[in-house]
Formats: sequence, C-alpha cells, structure tokens
Amino acid sequence: MADLTRRSNTAIDHAHSGCCGYPHAIRGEEWDLASTSRVVNALGAVSRIGDLLAEHGARSVLIVTDSGLRGTGMVDHLEASITKQRLAVTVHSAIPANPSTASLDVAAQAARDCRADHIVAFGGGSALDAAKAVALLARTDLSAERLTGDEPIDDVLPIAAIPTTAGTGAETNGFGVMESSDHRKVYIGSDKTVPALVILDAELTTALPAAVTAASGFDAIIHGVESLLSRGATTLSRAFAAESLRLTTAAPVKAVKEPDLETRSRMMTGAHLAGRALTVSGLGLVHGIGHSITATTGTPHGSALAAIAGPALRFGIDAAPASYRELARALSLDVTGTDGADRAVQLIVGIASEIGLPGTAGEVGVSEELIDTIVTKTLDDAVTSNTPRHPSRDELTDLLATNLSTAGERAR
Repeated sequence: MADLTRRSNTAIDHAHSGCCGYPHAIRGEEWDLASTSRVVNALGAVSRIGDLLAEHGARSVLIVTDSGLRGTGMVDHLEASITKQRLAVTVHSAIPANPSTASLDVAAQAARDCRADHIVAFGGGSALDAAKAVALLARTDLSAERLTGDEPIDDVLPIAAIPTTAGTGAETNGFGVMESSDHRKVYIGSDKTVPALVILDAELTTALPAAVTAASGFDAIIHGVESLLSRGATTLSRAFAAESLRLTTAAPVKAVKEPDLETRSRMMTGAHLAGRALTVSGLGLVHGIGHSITATTGTPHGSALAAIAGPALRFGIDAAPASYRELARALSLDVTGTDGADRAVQLIVGIASEIGLPGTAGEVGVSEELIDTIVTKTLDDAVTSNTPRHPSRDELTDLLATNLSTAGERAR
C-alpha cells in the first residue's frame, strides 16, 4: 500500500447532502499524495527483516526500541535476522514511554556513533515516533529541543517501521509526537521521515499485557472516529477510517479478554488503516485534550483519550451532523432516528469501559488546579483546530471541569 501524505485540502461542507445519500461535497476537494512506503503484512513477516533491509542496501542498522521490549527477547530475534545478512547492528533501547526531546538527542548520537545508514523502529508509537526524529537528526549536529521545523534537512536516514502494538498507526506517516523540556507536546518529522518499509506482523502483539492492548486499541478506534469527523477529512480518508472502524470496534473486547490471531490481525490491520486516514485528514479535540493530559500528568496516551472521549466527541455533534451520522453508519448503527450521533458516542464510551479504561479526567490525575494548564496546551495543539467545533477557553474549561467526577461520564 502506498503512503498517503496530505499536502492540501479545501474545506468541505459538512451539511451538504449529495446524490445517492453521500453527505459531503467533493468538488472543491484537492489531493496531492506521495507514495513512498512498501508495506508487508503477514504473520511471521518480521523474520524477513534482514532480507528486506539487504534489498534496501543497508550496511549498518540502528534498532530504536525500549527497554521493556529488549527484556522480552523479541529484539534479540530481530537482531539475529538482520545479522544473518552480515549487516552491522546496534541496539538503542532507551526510548521512554513519552519520548522527550532530550532522549531523542541521545538516540540520534547513538546513530552517529555507529554510523547507521538505516533505522529500524521496533515497538509501539513511542519507539516509532522517536525513530523519525533520529533519522532526521542523525546526519546533522542539530538538537531535537531546538528544532523549529524550518531547517532544510535533506540527508535523512531511511526507516523500517515494525509496530508491536495495534494502535498508533505511527508507521503510516513522517511525523512524531514528542515532549519538550517544558512538558508540551511537539511534532517532529517531515515528508522524508515517512518509513520506507513497514512490516505488519500481528504475531508480535500476542505477548502484550491486556492493559497495553486495551489502550493501544482504543487509540486506533479514536483515530478512525476523528478521521471521519475532522475538518480535514476527504473522500479517501473517510474510506480508510470507516473500514478501520469496522475492524477495530468489532475486535477490542476479545483482543483484551480472549485474544487469538484472527482478532489480533483485525486490530493490526484496522490500526494501520486508521493511521492512513489520519495522515490525510488529521485528528481533533479528543487528541488535543489527550495530548495535553499526557504531557501534564504522564497518563498513557490511550487512557488519556478514553478519559475525555465522551464529552469531547459530544461537543462537536451540532457542528457536523452529517459527519456524525456517517460515524454512526460506520459503527453499524441505525441512523433513521435523531439520536444516532449520541448512540455512536455512547458506543465508543462503552467500549472504553468494557476494556477497563478510565471514563473521566479525574481518574487520570486531572484536578481543578491543572485545568488551566491543560486548556492552554490543548488550544496550542494543532490538532484542536481540526475539530468540527473549535472550543473557546471558557468552553474547554467547562468541559474539563464537568468531567472530573468519577461518577459522571459512564452513567450516561
């Protein structure tokens, strides 16, 4: 499958009702898409990594991963596959759960020290995002903390991305989400850091703890939801998003409680399609607030999204009724009545509850004293401007304040 990166897209009339029931105008839609990735999707495909890197001309490889995966032995198997092709391999396994710009500078120096010519990103979203920054910085003397996004960096290392969770879709695009020294979420990457090679192997997810499966799976679901609802949605991104939701919303409970390879494969494929969707459409308010909660309290990303999903999704219903009806259809809900949007949101909230994720901001450490900080960070996050209804500071403050109670959201 080709990589799809959004270059431009005009605004779409969410209230338009076209022929054959299609609810969106497309005559003003513009696409300019670049195809750069080779995607290999198969059980056991990770064993081919050495052969595939050799085909790409690799000689010295840096594996970017985390200490948890290193401890499982999975990295050792990956390394053995690469060395079988007589390629030099170095492992950097110090990527934290929410990568800081300081940790990226350390990883970039590791790439310089081993003279890497290829990066293998192995892990969840944090490892994959970090690898993009490493690839960008490795052949420069720049620091991640001081990047402005305007630097003309042309000599970028190619990336092979191997996700071990079914959730982030980070393998589909060239940008990564990092944490700055002042605890803000920042975006690092470019068109040149889109992975050249992607391996999707659902067998890699079988050893995941249930909590990680739940949080990463819910992230994939919200990627599909917000890709359908966002201002940047296009015909193409909606197609990816709708199919991703059919796969991911049918699988998360079983993936957490009674996992098998069929379920894992559906989640992996659905998460990848959702990543394709968000690369074109962008995200929205759930991620804007979720990023800010994680940056402020350290809450894992998927849990932060679950804590705020209900009120953040309900906030935009009146601004984009056609898009919410489309969401309800993608969730196989009856849209003939007037409550389809509410039922769609409640279904999403219900999934989070059933797989053990938090349902309110209070459950993930948000207090009244932190609301102003989270509001400021949310309004500064680029994804917030892509939501169907952009919140004012007062509206966002009220949304968070009324979501602190651990009794409120799940009772709805």
